[in-house]
Amino acid sequence: MGPAVRSAARRFGTDTRAVSAVEFALIFPVLLILMIAGTQLVTYINATRKVELLAQSISQMLSQAQPPQNTTVATVNAADLHFSFDSTLVLFPYLMKDAPRQGLQWWQDITITFASVAFTQTASNCTGTTDLSNCYAANVVWTSTGTSGGNYRPCTPAQLPADNTAPPSRTTLPRSVFGPGSLIAVDVVFNFQPSFGARFIPAVRIARSMYVQPRYAALVNFDTTGNDGIAVKCPGY
Repeated sequence: MGPAVRSAARRFGTDTRAVSAVEFALIFPVLLILMIAGTQLVTYINATRKVELLAQSISQMLSQAQPPQNTTVATVNAADLHFSFDSTLVLFPYLMKDAPRQGLQWWQDITITFASVAFTQTASNCTGTTDLSNCYAANVVWTSTGTSGGNYRPCTPAQLPADNTAPPSRTTLPRSVFGPGSLIAVDVVFNFQPSFGARFIPAVRIARSMYVQPRYAALVNFDTTGNDGIAVKCPGY
């Protein structure tokens, strides 16, 4: 090896001008993955908050139905239910971007159901206890059959009591809501599908339910006049 070759080899070995570029090339994929993951995490957290907001807002809309003068039973009709359902586009606009990405209509990208539930006392020894689920039966008064593809709360059998920490279910209610009166139950389910890596990462189910007593009435019933199938009135009501 001649002096010129040895000199060139020494210069190459001590040259650090490209070290930063090599380090960046090694670190960049990791940084890119972290950035994408962080963006998806923020989107997921926001979707969770919006699903909860939907359940809260729709239940409040329906629970504020006012009864006619000198009566205690208020009613909602198909137009009221459609208005509540369509408010989703204002409260959760992410659906207008997420649904087309999956080849869906926005209303196919989320499940929203409403129901009115009336409690009937079945036992008289219900005093002095905070758990009234053994003393009251929870019967569905009406239910939104046209908003969920079959995942609505059924008219029969009666809703069953479940632990307060149990996941939301269309056939159960938390034990703590059992008691005299009635309530509006709103259930919202959204399957969050990441924008990146959807082929490898399964969808994450976000489910929230809200149970609200009518504000101005003893019961909120359903007026079937003009009904287009969005809801059905259960037998006996």
